Amino acid sequence: MRISVTEIFNSDGMTMVKAECAVGNMCGVWHYKEAPVIGQSYGIEFSFDEFTAVNGGSIEVLKSGSAEISTDGTENVFTAEIEDIDEIYYLRFTFDGLSMLDIEDPPAIDAGDYIRFTLPCGRVGIYPY
Repeated sequence: MRISVTEIFNSDGMTMVKAECAVGNMCGVWHYKEAPVIGQSYGIEFSFDEFTAVNGGSIEVLKSGSAEISTDGTENVFTAEIEDIDEIYYLRFTFDGLSMLDIEDPPAIDAGDYIRFTLPCGRVGIYPY
């Protein structure tokens, strides 16, 4: 997925970025050897909560919908289609935006469903490539 960086700030010793993409706006921790540049476009991958799985009780399952990401600068709300399930959930945001999500005690989710979940910005990793 492609993003364009709109803001850069530090929080708890981490470089944080706010960015725009085809399905909305996001905020997360920058993980790259080079510093981000405001206005620069990057191809990225997400990681969601690197150290623990997302709690299944916090996930809303939707039988239809569309991919969307929004942020208030503190938390991100993600809505994505479940493309596949294989011990991990594969989330489709855009044609070139596929991410993996580990869910602890997941609700009933099928491929083709959409899920919505919220994570603090500090628990969302942004990895340019």
